[in-house]
Amino acid sequence: MAIRGRAITAVMALCLVAAACGSDEPASTTAAATTAAPTTAAATTVAAAEEMGACDGATLSFIGLDGEAGEVELEAWREENNVSLETNWPGNWQQFVTAIKVGDVYDLATIAYFQAQRQIEAGLFHPIDTSRLENWNTMFAGLRENVSLRGADGQVYGVPIAWGDGPFIYHPERVANPPQSVLELSGPEWEGRFTMFDSPIWLFSMLAVGLGFDDGVGEKTYVTDEQMLTIKDEAIKIVRNAAGFTNGYRDATDTIVAGDSDLNLDGWEAMLTWAEEQGETLAFDFFVESGGGGWWDGLAIPVTADDIDCAYEYIDLMISDEINAQVGENLVSGVVNEVSATLAGPGAQIYDYDLVRPEVPEVSFRDQSPPEDDEAEEGIASFSDWLNTWEEVKAEL
Repeated sequence: MAIRGRAITAVMALCLVAAACGSDEPASTTAAATTAAPTTAAATTVAAAEEMGACDGATLSFIGLDGEAGEVELEAWREENNVSLETNWPGNWQQFVTAIKVGDVYDLATIAYFQAQRQIEAGLFHPIDTSRLENWNTMFAGLRENVSLRGADGQVYGVPIAWGDGPFIYHPERVANPPQSVLELSGPEWEGRFTMFDSPIWLFSMLAVGLGFDDGVGEKTYVTDEQMLTIKDEAIKIVRNAAGFTNGYRDATDTIVAGDSDLNLDGWEAMLTWAEEQGETLAFDFFVESGGGGWWDGLAIPVTADDIDCAYEYIDLMISDEINAQVGENLVSGVVNEVSATLAGPGAQIYDYDLVRPEVPEVSFRDQSPPEDDEAEEGIASFSDWLNTWEEVKAEL
C-alpha cells in the first residue's frame, strides 16, 4: 500500500470519528474545520436587529473551530453594534479542555457531538437556558431533543449550529455496484481502489458492527480483547487493499478526481461540490454498519464566560433563520433551523432534512470511539488498545 499525503497521526484519532482532519482540528466538526474559508456574509435581519442590546460594545472571546463563531455570517452585525470577536483554536481538544480548566476567559466555545459528553462531565460549560433562545423551537426536533446535547442532569449544554451524516464517496462511472458492507473491501476486486484516513476509530467501529461484536447503538464501541484480535485480522486485509491514506476530505476528493482511487471510506457530501468544481460527478452512499451515523457541531458557554448575556444573544443569532442558512452554506453542512432549510443555498441543500425532523432522528449522533483507558472494564479493549492495534495493523503492510 502506498501512503499518499501526510499521514494523520494516531493522536488525532478521535477527531476522525466524524472525520476529515487535515490538521489537529477535528473533522466534523471536522467538516467545518477543513472547509475552505467562507465567502458569503449574511445581513442581519430586521427581527434580529430588534432583539439586539446585550452585546452593544462587547468583546466576545471564542475558543473552538474555525468558521463556527459566525466570523463571516455575523460580521455586519458586529460592525453595526461595535462588537469585537476574538477567536482561538488551541491546537487540539486536550489543550481546549486545559484552557478552560485553568480559567482562561471564553464566552463561547465549540461543542462537538463526539466530545460533548466528556466535556459536559468535566464541567466545562454552563447549562443552557433554552427559554432565552427565541429560535430554539424552530430547530429540527431530532437535534433539539437529542440526548447528546444533554448532561446526566437532563439539562442542555450545547446548541447545534450545523450537522451532517457519514457517507462514503465514490465515482459512479467507475463503481457500478457500490459496496454495501465495509467487509466487502477485503475482496480482491477492491485492491488499490479506495482511500481512507490513518485512524482506527472509524474502521474498527465499523468492523465491530459488521462482525456482530457491537450493535452500533450505544455511546461507545465496546469489544473484548479477544474480539479485537479478529477485528485486527479483518483490518489488515482492508488496509492492505487501500490505495493509501489521505490527508483530509479535499485530498480524498482530489485523489478520486485524479483517477488514483474510486472511493473514499469515510466521506463528506462537500466532496461532491469540490469534485463538480473540477468537472467530475461523484456520488455517496452508506455502509450498512454505519446505521446512518452523523455529527453535529454547536456552541456552548464555558464556565469561565465573562459576558453570558451577550453569549446568549450571539448563539440565538447563529441559529436564526437567515444567519443559520448562511452557516450551512459556508460550512457545506446541514442547517439546524427548519426555516433556514428553505433559505439555504446549494451547499446546505445536499442533506436530507427528513433525517432530523422526528424527535428520534434517523441519523445516529453516536460516539464510535472505545472507552477511555480509565473507563474500560477488565477484558474490554480501551482507547490505547485500539491505537496500539492500529500500529500493529500498519506494521503488516
